[in-house]
Amino acid sequence: METEIRIIQPEELEIRQLDGLSPVIAGYGVVFNSWSEVMTDSRGRKFRERVAPTAFDRVLRSGSDVMALWSHDRSKPLGRLRNNTLRLAKDARGIRLEIDPPSTSWGADAVESIRRGDVTGMSFAFGVEGASGDTWARGGPDGIAERTLLDADLYEFSPVTEPAYPATSVSVRSVNVPDFEESDSRAADEILAASDNRAVAVGLLQQQLEILRRR
Repeated sequence: METEIRIIQPEELEIRQLDGLSPVIAGYGVVFNSWSEVMTDSRGRKFRERVAPTAFDRVLRSGSDVMALWSHDRSKPLGRLRNNTLRLAKDARGIRLEIDPPSTSWGADAVESIRRGDVTGMSFAFGVEGASGDTWARGGPDGIAERTLLDADLYEFSPVTEPAYPATSVSVRSVNVPDFEESDSRAADEILAASDNRAVAVGLLQQQLEILRRR
């Protein structure tokens, strides 16, 4: 299972600090049902992506350990779900997080960089396993494929400088857009047309029965 990383631009990434207490990094780590900008897969094919509200339910229920890192550097931990220095809470908008950064040089760097507004992005690392982990659709008039994450493992969060999700022209090497058959869209059109035809036929039949009843 390949690890994928996405970066969002949460509006509320902030430092919370009450008098006499240690600072807390707070904001959204995942936003649900928000389409990314166009990304490209390993073959250069374009797609958009969104996260379904159920995508990380399994992880949240299981209590799996999730890390918070400074710039995805595993030698610079900021918090951990297992010891409650990272806390996650799901709401209608997404997954909110709170991080209690350590009293280290990188912890201080993270706090000061977020407080100053130099670091405004939050990235999350995840992995999708099996066909049921995501679903693909052909896309709209622009022909760009659409991917929805349904069930994935969640590994880590990391404050980062790049506000890249939504992102333009991001290359995602571990993703492969499926080959859509032309018959897929025709089949959908035929089903809709058949439904319309059946509705018309039923309407005509009802009119004929009404005429017969009046005779």
